[in-house]
Amino acid sequence: MSTAQGPLAFPSGREYQEALQNTAVCFLDRDLRGALPQTNKLGLPRPISGQFASVFSLTNTAGRRFALKCFTSHVRDQQDRYEAISDKLSVIAPHSLSQPWRIGFDYVPAGILVNGSRFPVLKMDWVEAVTLSNWLDHHYADTAAVRELAERFAELTADLATHDIAHGDLQHGNLLVAQDGTFRLVDYDGMFVPALRGRHSTERGHRNYQSPARGDDDFDGTLDHFSNWVIYMALRAVAADPSLWTRLHEPDGEYLLLAEDDFKNPAGSVRLSTLLSHTDRTVRDLAEQIKVLAWQPLPLVPRLSMTVAATTGPHIPGPRTAGAGRRPDWLDDHVTAPATPDPVASAPSSGPLPGKYTHRRTADVLLGLLLPLAVLAPAVLTLAELVSPLVTALSYGGTLGVTALTTRTTRGTRPETRAVRAHLSQLREKRRATLGPVRAADQLRREQQGFDASEADRKSQLTAAQTKLERAHQKAVKTAEKKKVQDQQAIDKAIASLAVQRRTALDQAMTSHRKGFIDGELRKARLHEKELTGIGRSLVQALAAQGVRTAADFTGITLVSAGGRYNSVTGLINTADGRSLDIKGIGENRARTLEAWRVRQHARASSRAPSSLPEARRQSIEADYARRQTDLSNRRLETETTTRTACEDAGKKLRSGLARLTSEDRLAANHASQQRQQFAQRARQLGDPHGRLAAVESEIAAARRSARALSSLRYLRFALIGR
Repeated sequence: MSTAQGPLAFPSGREYQEALQNTAVCFLDRDLRGALPQTNKLGLPRPISGQFASVFSLTNTAGRRFALKCFTSHVRDQQDRYEAISDKLSVIAPHSLSQPWRIGFDYVPAGILVNGSRFPVLKMDWVEAVTLSNWLDHHYADTAAVRELAERFAELTADLATHDIAHGDLQHGNLLVAQDGTFRLVDYDGMFVPALRGRHSTERGHRNYQSPARGDDDFDGTLDHFSNWVIYMALRAVAADPSLWTRLHEPDGEYLLLAEDDFKNPAGSVRLSTLLSHTDRTVRDLAEQIKVLAWQPLPLVPRLSMTVAATTGPHIPGPRTAGAGRRPDWLDDHVTAPATPDPVASAPSSGPLPGKYTHRRTADVLLGLLLPLAVLAPAVLTLAELVSPLVTALSYGGTLGVTALTTRTTRGTRPETRAVRAHLSQLREKRRATLGPVRAADQLRREQQGFDASEADRKSQLTAAQTKLERAHQKAVKTAEKKKVQDQQAIDKAIASLAVQRRTALDQAMTSHRKGFIDGELRKARLHEKELTGIGRSLVQALAAQGVRTAADFTGITLVSAGGRYNSVTGLINTADGRSLDIKGIGENRARTLEAWRVRQHARASSRAPSSLPEARRQSIEADYARRQTDLSNRRLETETTTRTACEDAGKKLRSGLARLTSEDRLAANHASQQRQQFAQRARQLGDPHGRLAAVESEIAAARRSARALSSLRYLRFALIGR
């Protein structure tokens, strides 16, 4: 029987379900052995299935109830993580916590037997509580209770922060609400404690509660900060307006009020827009906070402030800025400071631009007088026939040219025109200054995309390398186990046949021993005419001449009919060495006499033959077979040792390979973390250049509209009529 240390494929929920039908066999733990699982309508153990495990409810013979977590996939260093988490939680004094949110658990490495192998389980105390979403389904209209629960949640987050602990997957299913309105926290698989600093996260948490910026190398005390704001905002919003629960939460939805899409695309989110435009200021401000923090790197997301959480009035104190996108003042102390603004991009404007000309000057008045003269004078001269039409046309051209030049010069000196032109020049300079940061931001985005693709490829290769090592280990173990079974089957067959061989050897030895005695007695019985009626000395001598002297020298007779007229019968003597003797004078009767004599001698010897083997001979045979059985038993034990050695060697090779990959992954992850920090630093330094560019373009468009309002035609009209 083997114990799963990671390489073995973990059972499915269905396989665990089958194993739990006989808890007296599958468990060694005395709390669980013989326990009764909670069953479904079919009488089978009822699982609560998750992504990486199935949880079963069991009640032991003493009436104590447990939640049993059975893992369906392998997590590296899982036992080390749970031991570190258990060590950290066990030293926290209960009286130092705001509420009894801790759940007792034991990690049992060889907890359950499934398909001949043992796998780890997590044995947890059963909690009488309901999930947060289920509690809200029944209590959302009780504003006081929901507000109290929000404060309880804030206190829970403060407990975790005080001890530098992060749950890693705070969500409606892992936050249970007890009957007294306090929280119970379950599912510690992805929990961070200080002893695990430097490792990677084993999961990314529920997508509807996590920041889009969260990565696998985010694993420290800030892991829950974004989730804290999401859950706290939902509780405070429902407390302020219970109808939000029925409007924004779907029945059986895997979120509270906001989901992953709302974080990734705040501008297109109907739910977030509803919260941002709510009449209650608390709801608006907290929704604005979620929007601001959605794409912040996790280390920059602030923890949920107790000063914010402790607010129980209808509004969170502090004036709210009316500007779009400006976060409320009360959040300023809890959000990372924005990047230092670009002095060029943020240069103050010179005030509102003029939309029309005002206050005619002397030059404007003179231009207004010049315009009619420039048009009428050539016409009058022509009518008076003082000049020719050609001269009139040339005069018109010259007058209009001078007028246009004067108009342009005079308009250009107007303060309105100068202000608009100066402002446009300043804005174009701002745009040129912003294009560099925009290009840098685009380059940063491309670098980040390339880096993310490279990291995804690296992690994919890591997983493939780990899988290859594990499959090679599984193959080596399977081959060793298969050879062991084949060898042991052959040895067991040989051991089983030894008993038959031993009995046969003893019987053969006994037969040989009796035959030797009988043969000896037959050799002592010599042929003599006195004992052979009808056979005289001459025939005895004739037989002796052919080597037949004793009862041992022949084995019997063969009667042969000669045929013919007289049909005479000849008796042939069958010797011990295989000859057939035809002795003259020995016919049928004398042959029968010889045979009868030999039978009497054989019967006499048989009656005196020993009925058991000599003790020394028997012991020799017994010892030989005992030695052979011992040899086979030793060979069987050697197959166990050989297989164990082969499995250990394969395990060492696997652990060595995994350790190497883990070391390489840790180095790469550290480099990736540093690279992401550099990206974040560059992003902070750049701020929002695209936004600044869009703002500048908008200002340029507005300035151009002002310039169109101050066109040459508008100026000519102003010069003529003063408006």
